[in-house]
Amino acid sequence: MSNKNDTLGLSRRKILGSIGAIGVASVGAGLGTSAYFSDRESIDGNTLTAGQLQMHGSWQQLYYGADQSVRPQDYGGAGRPWVNAYPDDTENGIQSLGDLTYVDDPSDDPVDGRNIPLSCGDFESLGDAPRPAISLADVKPGDEGEVTFGFTLCDNPGYVWMNGEVTGEIAGAGDGQLADYLRAKIWRDEDCDNVYDDLEPSDLVLMVDFSGSMLYSQYGGVVSGDGITVGDSGYGETTYSTTTKIDLVEQGLIEFVELLQTEIDGDPDIDADDFRIGAVFFDGYSNDGNSSNPGANVVTSADVPDWGDPDGDGFTSDITDLVTLDSDGEAPLRNLRDKLDDLFDGTGTALEEGFGELIDLFDERVDGSRKPQSITFTDGEPYFGGSLTNDRFEELLVAANAARTDPDYATSIFIVGDDTGDSRAEFTQRVMAGPAGLPIDVSGATAATFSGDPFTYGGDPAFFFNIDDPASIPDLFAQVALEILPEEVIACGTLADVLAVLESDPGRIVDAVPRADGIDCFEPGRTYCVGFSWSFPIRSNDPEATMDNNDVQGASVEFDLGLYTEQCRHNFVAES
Repeated sequence: MSNKNDTLGLSRRKILGSIGAIGVASVGAGLGTSAYFSDRESIDGNTLTAGQLQMHGSWQQLYYGADQSVRPQDYGGAGRPWVNAYPDDTENGIQSLGDLTYVDDPSDDPVDGRNIPLSCGDFESLGDAPRPAISLADVKPGDEGEVTFGFTLCDNPGYVWMNGEVTGEIAGAGDGQLADYLRAKIWRDEDCDNVYDDLEPSDLVLMVDFSGSMLYSQYGGVVSGDGITVGDSGYGETTYSTTTKIDLVEQGLIEFVELLQTEIDGDPDIDADDFRIGAVFFDGYSNDGNSSNPGANVVTSADVPDWGDPDGDGFTSDITDLVTLDSDGEAPLRNLRDKLDDLFDGTGTALEEGFGELIDLFDERVDGSRKPQSITFTDGEPYFGGSLTNDRFEELLVAANAARTDPDYATSIFIVGDDTGDSRAEFTQRVMAGPAGLPIDVSGATAATFSGDPFTYGGDPAFFFNIDDPASIPDLFAQVALEILPEEVIACGTLADVLAVLESDPGRIVDAVPRADGIDCFEPGRTYCVGFSWSFPIRSNDPEATMDNNDVQGASVEFDLGLYTEQCRHNFVAES
């Protein structure tokens, strides 16, 4: 690994130091929030100056211990399970900053909340983080807690490591060390929701934009005059003389399905038919001579021959068959150019109607026991001819809100979207993207004329993937897959085991894009999260238990956790 910054005389410093101690008798902790070190050189006039890479930290802590009435000192003003947070404008233990808050009401289930996405500018007005982050004085068997740490890089991309070590221990009455008795886990909390997300049996609907801007040059569909080969020897190959957006979407779908199938095959708790895929293909509008009442062109997988759905409801668990060419060179999610060309019969993008068909597809399932989820790919806006008024954006948010909050089929919406040149369109895409159950503030977004911070109105940046470069479309589908797949575990075991994994300098690498080849950098300007959970198992009821919790009465453990970042440019990071 390059130590380039040392040549400029700038020191490297770790952050988030001193999160200490969970103990039966006493506990202490702390958290730091910033680090500076060299990233690049830049020339200002005739002066050579060193650039900077800065990291800021934030958190939300939860504790499920004694009842509020018994030990109120263990909790913040909002009560159990809220302990403390940073930032916390309301000073009640729930993360908040201005109009943004982890949850709107302390009685809300924490799993329905999200850590606040913070910009580098937000931290400029914040004071130093309080210390310690964790301080619990009477932990008992059966207790558990969790802290999700957010980190935001500023100015430049960086590699990130997590590190930690035991800094002090007091043995218990039976000479037991508490770190050996506590269970702990650290993971990449992709959606910053303070919960480790495992793979769940799901029905996933792929919503794919089939409008003209995906294929035809006059609408911006051709992204390169160079040829492209979609697929590979395993899935079959199709070669075109030019590259269009729909070709890149097709390649992205292949890589998405491959990642998903690999995870299903390797998870002993998931059966082959636990995960199914359906689809909604939405084009534009055909007026059929009546421009005041255009008809939407929307097709679902229930209408697609050979989808492979045994129940005829548009969902199949044979997901690799969707992208593997058969002996005739066909597959339901292949040769999308031809399928789009056959369907294209109008103007605009019928995304609003697509969400309506999404709910109908879930509603008509023969077996509705699986979790509904959806991924939407669009490069368009809710246009159907004439001027694009705010009413169209409002109607689109109403449709997306209905999908996210449907009482029976609420679905998380992941958006792979595009800046169309209309700021209202990008804002609306970002607001639509969010988890199931979290309502969209349609009236608020409308009153704000579809501008401002999308998070304020129900959007979640963890569910939105912006197409800065059309060539990145396949990679974006892979990133969406990572949001649906189990979150990456960085370390798991006893607290002693976890800290042993982290104690090497500079610690355990945290990959920005898990499961992808190599180690990826974290981009600046966005909040990423790492979750840390701990529990004190009840062993007296376990006949197989070899440890006696009485041995750690009066014990305590103090430990540090840290995050460390280093520039990406001109740095080599081993792929392990």
